[in-house]
Amino acid sequence: MRQKTRKIIIYISLLLFPITLNFFSPYVSVDGAFQGIVAGSVLLFIAMFLTATFLGRSWCAWVCPIAGLSELGMTVNNKNVSVKRLKMIRYSIFLVWFGVLIVGFVFAGGVNQISPLHLTETGISVDQPLKYIIYYIVLFSFFALTLFIGKRGACHSICWMSPFLVAGTKVGRMLHRPQIKIATKIEKCIHCKNAIKFVL
Repeated sequence: MRQKTRKIIIYISLLLFPITLNFFSPYVSVDGAFQGIVAGSVLLFIAMFLTATFLGRSWCAWVCPIAGLSELGMTVNNKNVSVKRLKMIRYSIFLVWFGVLIVGFVFAGGVNQISPLHLTETGISVDQPLKYIIYYIVLFSFFALTLFIGKRGACHSICWMSPFLVAGTKVGRMLHRPQIKIATKIEKCIHCKNAIKFVL
């Protein structure tokens, strides 16, 4: 029942992606940074970090719209992936993006404004015909990577948001905060070592 509920939530999140796209966008955050504007995506990334201190990486499985896309992709390619190798790519992307974001705020002389609806004035991310092209490119890229790489391949390889969740989870552990985590049942272990090889 829990898995059915989770899938319903992430499929709804995927259907709402044309509305929420800009709030996950690395471009919108950088565009705002060079104008000294804290965009909605930056606010969301901060919220992800803070909530991860007690929710861990629940966001990935329960809320993220791309999780819905990944579930669809896994019906075609459910092969396990080498998380450690893909992590290097993911963190390299994050460091480049985060570095550009910081440089943007420096060039702008710091934070001058907080605008949750920066580049999303109507409240809907995909509100013009041209934006549908961007939207479908994003969908195709994530879906294609999942089909090509394997189980949640796009999430493991290019997600620029996951480091916020990882950092928040680690901070929560350091502060000894109660966290949501996967419960293990040792008596059911068959020593396949998949948990060691593929754990996030």
